[in-house]
Amino acid sequence: MRQADFEAAGIACTEVTERIFVIHGNNRSRTPFSHSFLVLDTVNVLFDAGCGLDVIERLLGLVRIDRLFLSHSHVDHTAGCRLMNEKTDCEIVVPETSSDTIANAELLARRFVGDDLVPLWMETYPVLTGFRDFSFHSTYDHAYELRTGHLTFLAVPTPGHLEDHTCFFEPDRRILIGFDIDLSPFGPWYGNPESDIDAFRASISRIRELKPEIYLPSHAKPVRSAHFEKRLARYEASFDERDRLILAMLTETPGMDLGAIVRRSPFYDADHSTITDELLWFGEEQMVQKHLDRLLLAGVIRCDRGRYLVSP
Repeated sequence: MRQADFEAAGIACTEVTERIFVIHGNNRSRTPFSHSFLVLDTVNVLFDAGCGLDVIERLLGLVRIDRLFLSHSHVDHTAGCRLMNEKTDCEIVVPETSSDTIANAELLARRFVGDDLVPLWMETYPVLTGFRDFSFHSTYDHAYELRTGHLTFLAVPTPGHLEDHTCFFEPDRRILIGFDIDLSPFGPWYGNPESDIDAFRASISRIRELKPEIYLPSHAKPVRSAHFEKRLARYEASFDERDRLILAMLTETPGMDLGAIVRRSPFYDADHSTITDELLWFGEEQMVQKHLDRLLLAGVIRCDRGRYLVSP
C-alpha cells in the first residue's frame, strides 16, 4: 500500500515510511479533528481515531485494522471508536491512567470542565466530533511495548496536556508519534483541571532526550530532525512568554482579579467581553490560573483578597 492508493480512495495521507502513514484529519487536522497514524505490518495498528468518521469509513474500506491505540482522552482523538466497535472486531487499547472515564462522554465532561458545565460540554463536543460512548478491550501502561511485526513502539508517558497523554516511539527508525505535544504556533494547551505546566515541561524534556529523526504531531505536518529542536524550543518557550505576559498585565494594571485577566484573553486573543463561549472562557481561565499559581509560588506576585499584584 502506498500513499497514492489512499489518495485514490479519497483519503489524504502522508507516507512516512513504507509501513507508517499519517492519515490526515478533516479541517486540516485542526480541532475538533486530528491526524490518525496507521502502521501496516503483520499486525495493522491505528493510533487515534479523531480524523473524522467519514475518513475512518473510507479507511476501513481499504485496509484491515487489527488494533487501535488511543494516545489520551480528548474526544478529537477518540471520536471514531464507536464506529470501530460497530464496523470491526478491532481491539481498542486505551491508557490505563484514564480507563475509567475515557469511553464515556458524561464522565469525560465532569473530568474536563467540572459539574457546572457538563450539560454545555455534552451539547457541544460530541456533536462537533461525532463522539459516542464506546467499549474498549484492554489498557496499556507506562512500560508498554507494542510489536507489530517489523516494528516496535514504546509507550512514552508524557503528562501535562492531560494526565494520560502518551507518545509512542519507534527506536530503530527513531520515529516519535508526539500527538498533542503538537509544536503548534499557539503553543502548549493545558486548559483542563488536571493539566499541569510542570508535568508538561518535564514531558517536553523527555521527548527531547529521544532525539527523533521524524516527529509526528497530531495537528501539524511531520517534523524532521533538522527542524525538531528549534520547533520544540519555540513551543516550550510559550510557558515563560505567558508568565511574562501576565506579569506585564499586572504591572500595567495592578490589582486585577482572575476574571479581569481572563476577560483580556492574554492567551487566546478571544472576545470574552460578554462570555458568549463559556467553554472557551473555562479553558483560558484554567490556563491563566495555572500561571498565576506558579508566579505566586515563585514569590513574583502576591494575592490580596482575590486581586493580584506584582511583588515589590
